[in-house]
Amino acid sequence: MQRDFLLTAERQKVSIAAVFFCALFSTLTYGLHNSTGPNGSNVQDVWTAGTGYTGQGVAVGLISQDHARLTHEAFAGIDPNNWYDATGHNTYTPSWHDTPVGGIICSRGGAAYPNDKGAAPDAELYTVKVVYDSGIAPAWIQDALDYLVDPERQCQVVVTGIALYSTADPIPDGNSIWSLIYDYYAYQHNMVFATASGNFNPEISVFGDTYNSITTGGLFIDANDVYHQVGAIDGSGSNAGPTHDGRKKPDIVAPSQKQWFPYVSNDTSWIYIKDVSASYDDRGQTSWAVPHTGGVAAVLLEYANESAEPNDDQNEVIKAVIVNSALPNILDKSGNETIDRSDPNWPLEIEAWNTDRGYGRIDAKRAYDILSSPGITTTQSKGWTYDSVASGQPDSYIIKGAKNKRLVLTLTWNRRVIWTDQKSGLPPKYNGIMELGEIETFLADLDLEINDPNGIPIPLTSSDKDNLEKFDLLLSKTGNYEIKVVAKADSESANYALAFELLDPLEADFNIDYVVNEFDLADFSSFWLDSGCDNSNEPCFPYNLNGNDTINLVDFSIVAQQWLTYDNRYYSP
Repeated sequence: MQRDFLLTAERQKVSIAAVFFCALFSTLTYGLHNSTGPNGSNVQDVWTAGTGYTGQGVAVGLISQDHARLTHEAFAGIDPNNWYDATGHNTYTPSWHDTPVGGIICSRGGAAYPNDKGAAPDAELYTVKVVYDSGIAPAWIQDALDYLVDPERQCQVVVTGIALYSTADPIPDGNSIWSLIYDYYAYQHNMVFATASGNFNPEISVFGDTYNSITTGGLFIDANDVYHQVGAIDGSGSNAGPTHDGRKKPDIVAPSQKQWFPYVSNDTSWIYIKDVSASYDDRGQTSWAVPHTGGVAAVLLEYANESAEPNDDQNEVIKAVIVNSALPNILDKSGNETIDRSDPNWPLEIEAWNTDRGYGRIDAKRAYDILSSPGITTTQSKGWTYDSVASGQPDSYIIKGAKNKRLVLTLTWNRRVIWTDQKSGLPPKYNGIMELGEIETFLADLDLEINDPNGIPIPLTSSDKDNLEKFDLLLSKTGNYEIKVVAKADSESANYALAFELLDPLEADFNIDYVVNEFDLADFSSFWLDSGCDNSNEPCFPYNLNGNDTINLVDFSIVAQQWLTYDNRYYSP
């Protein structure tokens, strides 16, 4: 779609033709109750865990085309004056798009829809309009964020219900004024940004290209009522990564299809959005996925705000635990599995990131389990830390692992963004508006290094472009593993978050897809009665289940016991 630019004295305004509004669809069978359940974002289990975390006390800002209808019964208890028009026209404009997005974040349900609650049903919602007269301006985005971060509101989470895309400008490489503004506020104000990967485009869209946000793609629901495949129609629907400059986005995927929402027509109306525009039927678009991420972040932050643990409310920590707990057992847009068995490291290392699904489907309960664990010690099966590493120096942690367990680790840190408002005009004065020539960015170069119990480094592939690394490793030995966070010698120091889990995969799950089926037997058969399994680096190593260095009938009996079973922690058919 062609992008047009209009210039004013202080603002650059972009044609709304370039603003992509993601679409929604649903059938009567499904509702928010399903998409927030164990086969979706799994946030309901957090509501019932501990003291029951539902986002209470956490403020979430929704930046979008218009406003959510705050007088709707789905938002009972939210101040109907929690709206702002950042375009300067002071117009309250509830819309068909933004009312459902707000509902996914924090719907309380309705008289006839008591179970259709959003991901954070007790969070406070602020809705901000940033589009007027077919245009959107960076200064309006900045004004919206200033409104949300103000001490009167103190929004800890920002959900963006729009995406900008163009083949020309802004290029989605993280360096447009739009993305720089978002990264600046994330870094300077410790805000969690939930951004959409965008739709119907060959690459990630602005604002999904930001370094410091959690970029979300959309998921279809399958015949078993599981959100199990990245949304697509004719190869489109949820933009695939990487970004224009080659970074690994999206970060995660979340439910986008077959949900039931509050509607804008009156205060008690609920509707299928496909009834508004049939052209949006069955497309896994990301406006309906990204609010799940924002709602889950709000639920986690309620716990963090109440806990005595320092720093668990840092945006890097929330991002690390969400990404680390994401379920990789997701199909791509073509319906193919996203585990690359041709990778020379498979099955000793799962391909953590995939161009369609990112690092996997969001799992709020597993993220909560990691966050509610104390700092990393050798006695834990999951945990996190937040610290700072100096240039050229490593931080070290010890995790006690066991042979054939999976060690999943995620390291993330923010891109540092500095804005210096410069004087201009006659007489010269500061205008308070962020402009490209006034912004500097700095990205530390951090890496994860892992040594096995014998001090032997485990080969890992890292990128100097990304500010997030995730690894999923099948451990070959029992003992203490040394985990190092290393800032390269030519890198600046940085604050970082590190999250980890030790998982118990199904013993005979050779495909590492969290379900034992005929594909595992097909893999196993090729190694039948192999006697060369004494070397842990040989391909037959994972199939030597009884540990006797030979694959024989004892191993087959273990496969038989696991045959066509599944583990509800990771997969529920």
